[in-house]
Amino acid sequence: MKSLRLLQRSKNLILFFLLSFLVLTGYFGWTSYQIVSTWKSSEGTPSDCIIVLGAAVWNGKPSPAMRERLDVALELFQAGMASQIIVSGGIGQGEKSEAEVMKEYLVQQGVPAQVVHLEDQARSTWENLRFSQRIMEEQAWSTAIIVTHGFHTHRSLKMAEDLGIQASAEPVTLTPLNIVYYTLRECVALAEYSLKKYGLDSGLADVRLNREQAAAE
Repeated sequence: MKSLRLLQRSKNLILFFLLSFLVLTGYFGWTSYQIVSTWKSSEGTPSDCIIVLGAAVWNGKPSPAMRERLDVALELFQAGMASQIIVSGGIGQGEKSEAEVMKEYLVQQGVPAQVVHLEDQARSTWENLRFSQRIMEEQAWSTAIIVTHGFHTHRSLKMAEDLGIQASAEPVTLTPLNIVYYTLRECVALAEYSLKKYGLDSGLADVRLNREQAAAE
């Protein structure tokens, strides 16, 4: 009898791990498809402002990733897609905030300083968008183009939608060398965000409230 019970437990464990593997494979496969599909299909539309999401600062200067995002924002601005720019990012490793470094770069490229608005408190994608939304509300702007890397676009647009921001996206088109790593990392980040959004985690408790408020407006 004991051997039969052990055999049954072994079968149950094998079945559990097999089902878990299939579920995880399905999730990562489908989510990766959504990430890449959003990346390839997204295109900015004329809006009130451009929101540039922060990236790393290297020795007080834009990292290559940050510069790629800023160059996309610069092209949008020069093409007349939006007349105002929000640069969003708090203080990372250096003394200057990401937002300050981004503004300096854009002004050096000829963008008038008065049209570049600093959001220098954010430490996450959610905060990038929430704090930028406050600037939009203060300025009575209703639409935005989000500029970030392609692999980050899907999650950024989902968060913007949950906040009630009318947003399109203009992704950086360059593909990182370690794109598989970044895509899988985004899959994990999206799963974490979904858990928080639906109240299965204590963080981001105001997501549902923002969605309800946006629906009521």
